[in-house]
Amino acid sequence: MVLRATVDAAVSSTSNSSDDNRPVTFRHDPRLQWPSLQYYTREQVEAFYTDVCNSNVPVSILMAEDGWPVDSWSQSAVNDILKPSHMKLLKGSHHFHADPDTVGEVALEIVSFLKA
Repeated sequence: MVLRATVDAAVSSTSNSSDDNRPVTFRHDPRLQWPSLQYYTREQVEAFYTDVCNSNVPVSILMAEDGWPVDSWSQSAVNDILKPSHMKLLKGSHHFHADPDTVGEVALEIVSFLKA
């Protein structure tokens, strides 16, 4: 994904950058900045969480210390309705699953959950 999300930056012809150290520019689809087309009511979220809980499938929730802010209602709904069997607070930001500094710990938690 990172390779697709980056393009070579303009480099002068006199540059001696190796392939590993060449400058890149991040790119993304500008539509990702658009407002979401789908929003759910609290009742719809609670119904979905209830259905997942009643299906008896194990649920894992991984959250980042500096991740997306979660309001008290959302936290309560996850704990009281969804009832995850595996819940961890890990170091990192909103994209801790893709950040090279934190992806390893995220992957280990996922593997641990899947093996349990």
